[in-house]
Amino acid sequence: MMRPIGIILAIIAASLTASASAQQQSDIDAVKAAIVAYHAAVGPLSGSKMDPLWAHDATVILLNPRDKKISVGWDAVKKNWEDAGNFWSELKVTQADGPYIQVKGDVAWSMGIANAVGKSKAGAAINAPTAETDVFEKRSGKWLLVSHTAWRVSE
Repeated sequence: MMRPIGIILAIIAASLTASASAQQQSDIDAVKAAIVAYHAAVGPLSGSKMDPLWAHDATVILLNPRDKKISVGWDAVKKNWEDAGNFWSELKVTQADGPYIQVKGDVAWSMGIANAVGKSKAGAAINAPTAETDVFEKRSGKWLLVSHTAWRVSE
């Protein structure tokens, strides 16, 4: 009698593990898609493309390579991106290494190296590898940025 119960419990445990693993992969894929969307929004420095990618509250933070201070809160983050749009005439960011993503419940974080290529409105060219760290929270079923940090790394 105990043997069939053990087999049933093993099948249930395997099923739950497979389901959790599939959900984990689904979340990783969704976070990866959010990172791709973020890089696509950085290119045109479009507020309309950037806005839906971020949580809009006082807890979000942003630090870009040109920044001298950390932007804290949605209003400061939004202004940071507006200022970036006033500086760059063109900018393209592509993933070079990673992203390496971890998910724990409704929080995910990633790290990667991206290539930033662009030109300032003053005509200065940039081609720089950039390390990025992102933190996401899953809110209403959608992965939203709550932190983005990027800094230039040596080539």
